[in-house]
Amino acid sequence: MTEPVSLEDIKRHLRLDPEDTDEDAYLTSLLVAARRAVELQIGRAVIGDDAVAGDDLATVMHAVRLIVGTWYGNREGAVVGQQVTSMPQGVTWLLNPLRVFASE
Repeated sequence: MTEPVSLEDIKRHLRLDPEDTDEDAYLTSLLVAARRAVELQIGRAVIGDDAVAGDDLATVMHAVRLIVGTWYGNREGAVVGQQVTSMPQGVTWLLNPLRVFASE
């Protein structure tokens, strides 16, 4: 399956040299984890037959970029001297309208 955000796209977003491949495996793992985090947050598939599409996909892609950027810049669970925060607020704003809640 193809991730909604490519390795090349995330390198552009992070302003990394596209020719530098030293962190490609790490970036790819972040992309997969971020996509999965988005799927769990919104309760919808991002890739596959029933995947989000159109404007929703563009929103998801932006959220994935923001999440990867946060994780890439903060590789530990906490940063000494920084205020502890959870998911970036911009990601929450992007994903909340896309959430699907289970019907009872």
